[in-house]
Amino acid sequence: MLYTKQGSSFVLRLEQGEDILKTLKQFADSQKIRAAFFEGIGSLYRAKLGHYDFKDTRTYKYETFDEDLEILTLSGNVSTMNQQALPHAHATLGRRDFSVIGGHLEEGSLANMVEVNLARLPGKLEKAKDSNIGLNLLQLSRKF
Repeated sequence: MLYTKQGSSFVLRLEQGEDILKTLKQFADSQKIRAAFFEGIGSLYRAKLGHYDFKDTRTYKYETFDEDLEILTLSGNVSTMNQQALPHAHATLGRRDFSVIGGHLEEGSLANMVEVNLARLPGKLEKAKDSNIGLNLLQLSRKF
């Protein structure tokens, strides 16, 4: 991966074969990033997407797509859980026939080439498991 710093943000370029989430986690840990939002474009040759079942199982169902996919949108955040960086991403991906798939992006999603703008926030965002929902949720101090 290549990167440059632009103010409080970073522009990253992931190379062929790099796992998007693993690379973002390693980068965030190396730069001590504890709160950020990111967006990206590019292409994948493998995408592992998930969909969370809120109604019945409260688990993710995953499917892996081994094909060239254009990243139409990649968005997510970086928080911390158990003192480690935790990137969370969603993606909308375009196929060669111009159909679209999307969902929660999981480890195992591999780049042809991906460019990411990671905007660092001051402070720290933390996640913890919510027993009612079954997901790791941001722990925020104020209620509206």
